[in-house]
Amino acid sequence: MNSPDAPPTPRPKRQKVALLLVNCWLVYHLVAVVAAPSSVSPSSELIRTAWQGCRPYLQLLYLNHGYHFFAPEPSSSTLVAYTAETEEGPSIVGRIPSRQIWPRLLYHRHFMLTEFLNFAPDDMREKWYQSYARHLGYKHNADRISLTRVTHYLPTMEMVRDGVTLDAADSFAEEPLGMFECDEL
Repeated sequence: MNSPDAPPTPRPKRQKVALLLVNCWLVYHLVAVVAAPSSVSPSSELIRTAWQGCRPYLQLLYLNHGYHFFAPEPSSSTLVAYTAETEEGPSIVGRIPSRQIWPRLLYHRHFMLTEFLNFAPDDMREKWYQSYARHLGYKHNADRISLTRVTHYLPTMEMVRDGVTLDAADSFAEEPLGMFECDEL
């Protein structure tokens, strides 16, 4: 033990190096976490360059979230409406994601599944639609599934000022994706 008058014992070199590495990682992590949402357009060249340097790290840890959904100008969202037809009963009509889904994280997962329809390669879209239809057919014990892409456009600031609500009927556009026979899937 050191006496009160003795100078403190210097840290071992290994401990100094470890502290330096941890501090460097913390600074890098902080820059990465700030650069991710800041890089969404409109942004400066400096921020976009910082994001490019942090992108592999952000993707590895799944920290490069889809901030463009929220700010500064969120785009339209994609939903999937379906009708499940059965031989013995009435048709079941639903939408993915459904507002009744709980917990909220599961709702978000369903929302992201429908958003990915926008990024399906052209040669794979039909298979993606069949996959959705197969799952819904199994879930509802259906013979046929009809799928429709529903695009929900957000109102502009002027529309909101004029009293247009988020769920206004003219803010939705529908595109039929097809009718799928469940016994063929």
